[in-house]
Amino acid sequence: MNSKIVVTGGSGNLGRAALDVLTDAGYVVLNLDVVAPQERICESWIADLNQTGDLYEACRGADAVIHLAAHQAPFVAADAEVFRNNVTATYNVFKAASDMGVRRIVHASSVAAYGFTYAQEIWNPEYLPLDETHPLAPKDPYAFSKVFDEQMADSYVSTHDLSVVSLRFAGINFDLSYESLPKRWAKPGERLGTFWSYVDVRDAAEACKLAVEANVNGHEVFNIAAKNSRFQTPTAKLIEEYLPGTKIKGNPAGCWSGMDTSKARAKLGYKDTHVWENYIQVDGTLANK
Repeated sequence: MNSKIVVTGGSGNLGRAALDVLTDAGYVVLNLDVVAPQERICESWIADLNQTGDLYEACRGADAVIHLAAHQAPFVAADAEVFRNNVTATYNVFKAASDMGVRRIVHASSVAAYGFTYAQEIWNPEYLPLDETHPLAPKDPYAFSKVFDEQMADSYVSTHDLSVVSLRFAGINFDLSYESLPKRWAKPGERLGTFWSYVDVRDAAEACKLAVEANVNGHEVFNIAAKNSRFQTPTAKLIEEYLPGTKIKGNPAGCWSGMDTSKARAKLGYKDTHVWENYIQVDGTLANK
């Protein structure tokens, strides 16, 4: 396999995992980031996505671009800077990739696009688990940037010969041992805006590869999360306590995630391989001890 994939933000936590997955699969990978990687996994260029010169050269001969680079939350910079940086970078990626004949762009969107994750006050969603058709109600610059990015993708696929896959990631877990998780079990009312969902960074990286390889046309959006929540309390009970009156869609049972990933499982072949139950016992101790 000699297909070339450009990864933006490959020096970050998710980016490094994606580089591992892609190189292991035999792809020729080029990492673009404003910081150098901690280890050499593939060729890397120092590049600012606010400038397009490096992007055009990087996209030469590329089959796909996985766009992960962004400010990762609304509080990491001033509001206007978070929005400007994220939207400008995405526009430049779309423009350079389309001009250079790249046929597939994978875009890292977020559960934050639904609007709840960083909202100052939580409100009841129309239903849970959230699927990709649930209304978007962004309330912060990060969420706005992800919604604008998705709208940009809609526009680009209507006028250019390329397809875009947007992955709405749940909160990504970087603690590969899950040792820190039991501390959160006593506080299920915190961080309500993700509706108890999560995804392991290794599964998120695999989803990026699957999105490159998927047989999709136009712009498709997929939720990416573990099938179950990160808590031991049944989700219906959590909803009753913290989001009373919220409609439960379908008939999920047990500790299900607040994000419905059935579309990704059906169309991408996505699987949640690394889940907390494989690493932590119900008493909170490590499973391998």
